[in-house]
Amino acid sequence: MPLNGPLRWKRWSLLAVLVMIALYAQPALAANWSFLLQQGKIELALPDINAEGWSLSGLRADVRTAVEADNRVATVYFRPGSRLYAKQIVQTASESPLHLSGVQVDLSGVKLSVKLKGAGPLSERVTVSGDVVITLDTLGHPLLQPQGWQFAGALNGSPSDLRVWGQAQSEAGLVADLEVRRVASEFIAARIDATAKGQKGGDALAGTLSGWPKSVILSSGRIIAGLTLRKQGDRPVEMDGQLHFERVAGVVDRTAVSGLNGFLKVSLEEQMLVARARDVTIDQINPGIAIGPAQVLAEYRAPRANPLAGKLDIQQATAGFLGGRMRVAPGTLDFAANDLLIPIGLYDISLSELLQVYPTEGLEGIGQLTGRIPVRISDQGIEVRGGELSARAPGGLLKLPADRLQGMLGGNQAMDLVVRALQNFHYSVLDSTIDYDNRGTLTLDLRLEGENPDVRGGQPVVLNVNLEEDIPALLTSLQLSGRVNEAVTERVRERLQQSGQEAVP
Repeated sequence: MPLNGPLRWKRWSLLAVLVMIALYAQPALAANWSFLLQQGKIELALPDINAEGWSLSGLRADVRTAVEADNRVATVYFRPGSRLYAKQIVQTASESPLHLSGVQVDLSGVKLSVKLKGAGPLSERVTVSGDVVITLDTLGHPLLQPQGWQFAGALNGSPSDLRVWGQAQSEAGLVADLEVRRVASEFIAARIDATAKGQKGGDALAGTLSGWPKSVILSSGRIIAGLTLRKQGDRPVEMDGQLHFERVAGVVDRTAVSGLNGFLKVSLEEQMLVARARDVTIDQINPGIAIGPAQVLAEYRAPRANPLAGKLDIQQATAGFLGGRMRVAPGTLDFAANDLLIPIGLYDISLSELLQVYPTEGLEGIGQLTGRIPVRISDQGIEVRGGELSARAPGGLLKLPADRLQGMLGGNQAMDLVVRALQNFHYSVLDSTIDYDNRGTLTLDLRLEGENPDVRGGQPVVLNVNLEEDIPALLTSLQLSGRVNEAVTERVRERLQQSGQEAVP
């Protein structure tokens, strides 16, 4: 039966006296003895604690125990209903503090043993083991959304060398395997493993991680994450992590991504954050024009204190594009600078596939194009200046509809020859400069040389044409046409409705 009032205090005082005698007067108790308390209850309000960079307040214990002791060992068994409470636990000595509120620790099934004989310090002769459940009303950290968590697992060891392991789950549904080991005066280490699968897993990540972009939606595949943390003495925290992507598909803003595979390895090395992309492949990246399959091999290094001001070393970045391929030249991008230049090469681009993208019926062409596009990213946006695109020898065929050309030329009778020539234009030269401003306007200065066998006996024709295109509007049209996927189409429609624009392809 529960102990309460003076009787409870007397019995626990007697137990304390017996334990103290056993610990400090062992020669006097050389004979065998034993002690048994089948059921006890303690309710205590404990003082606040401020130590080793942690602050604990509102501490309370409500435990039910059974005690067995003899001249060798004393053992306390925590019975069902045994709980420890803390109103708040705050990590004070950290640039990224951890804040726990409404902490409840269920000790049911935990066993604490004290070896009464031995030459070592008491902390090494105390062991604790058993199952434990920890419930948090709120867990706060800069990397996490504030919400409730629950941990169900086990612990084993002594105050000087304790290991805890089990499974943690956030209110948003993210489940992680967790293992922590602390060796007093030496180190504390933790291992976290989690898997996000399909849309449900993506929603759990979005609801748990504060840095998860709102524009990212995971629809299928798996992301397997593993993270190891180690803190030793006064040295900075050591970290090694890995993300393993398995057939991941989803949406990033208005771009569909499918078939993402590979590894992203992240570590803290001295004062540097290092991220390495290894064996990364993507079946398709589709903002309206399909890109892929793509392969990426790169390494990113940044100061620990400023992780966004690092350098990206691109070792390989290639992708299929419009029947050919595109490639970012190997090199280093410095994100600490306000101006990034990304040189993109285009090889063997199919003119036929390129014209299929253009939202005008009747455009046809045959040939292959090669060129370079220097993409500049700055505070002003994305720009291209002095890009080049040329047809490979021996040229090809270009057919433009007469009504489209007449609309472009304004019905100018003097341009009738041009209109007729371009109905079946066999070109030997197709050169263009490419410029793109931060408002989204693409400008092509196109030079064509060739002939139409059906016009003036195939007399040579040289044309200089200036074309402009609103690329954001073009991509929006392609996204609304169903060329990406329904998720992107719906997102574009919603944004157009919010801005009061017509959602018509």
